[in-house]
Amino acid sequence: MIKFGTIGTSKITEQFIESAVKNPNCKVVCCYSRDKMRAQGLIRSHKLYAKAVDSFDQMLDEVDAVYIASPNGLHYEQAKYFLAQQKHVLLEKPLTLSFNQALELIEIAKRNNVFLMEAYKTFHCPQFSHLFEFTKKYQPFIANLNLNKYSSRMDKVKMGQFDSVFDSTLGKGSTYDMLIYPVELSIALFGPVVEVKSMGQKLINGSGMNDCVILRHENGELTNIVCSKASNGRIDSELLSDIATLTFKNVIQLEEISVHNTNSEESQLIHKTQDDKDLFDYEIAVFLKMILENDFQLRDYLLDISCETVRVLNIVENNQEKLGDN
Repeated sequence: MIKFGTIGTSKITEQFIESAVKNPNCKVVCCYSRDKMRAQGLIRSHKLYAKAVDSFDQMLDEVDAVYIASPNGLHYEQAKYFLAQQKHVLLEKPLTLSFNQALELIEIAKRNNVFLMEAYKTFHCPQFSHLFEFTKKYQPFIANLNLNKYSSRMDKVKMGQFDSVFDSTLGKGSTYDMLIYPVELSIALFGPVVEVKSMGQKLINGSGMNDCVILRHENGELTNIVCSKASNGRIDSELLSDIATLTFKNVIQLEEISVHNTNSEESQLIHKTQDDKDLFDYEIAVFLKMILENDFQLRDYLLDISCETVRVLNIVENNQEKLGDN
């Protein structure tokens, strides 16, 4: 039984708790918030037998692992603290806002013989296997990934109110909050990136709003990404090969996956929609299995993908700060 503490009281923390309480291999025993009353409210609303705290030190004797869902800009320091205290860390995406910080967290995890995993849901769901198997079988050479979803916070942004997601240091907007999904998916399918081209549109505070990105992977595959937090898109995503094309909706949840034959009108729907499980269910199950089985090989494999993703996002951000030919 792995005893969990949570950091953060947002909706995503509630989703984590709802999935965690269903898993027999873990228990939520501690909830942290800077405002202790909010932690107590979280505990009451989910009927947890847990301790509310407003200090990280108070968590150490209570937990084996922590789930961190604080603003992006706080991930590094908070994860570093708990990893150094030999606690396992499930860290919301992105791993950090800096490639060098991501490398440091990985080194600390390895040195302390604990598990660190980024809470990137997409490739823990069963339907990811359809994309992975298609990539191996048909060797697609181009991916078009579209993730355009109007943010619930955009109305406030239009009034000049920037919360943590759109804060210029804590969240950095679309580039780290939304673009991470298609970038990480492409790296999981095609491997490391050797070239990045990008342009973007930013808010007045410098946070990302819309991103257009092209990636060249080490084996030559190209990924074209359009990502926005200011509009709702309608175009599917696709993996293109000379033999077949795979199409799907929803870069995060991978729905309505179909394979279309290049030389005929034949097509096959191989996955329709998400099942009754929340994607958190799969993610938590992987993290717990990794801990209970001491699967350090899986830890390092997943961290390599997460770390490469942060490196690419850093390049995207740097490219967009320049004008002219990149």
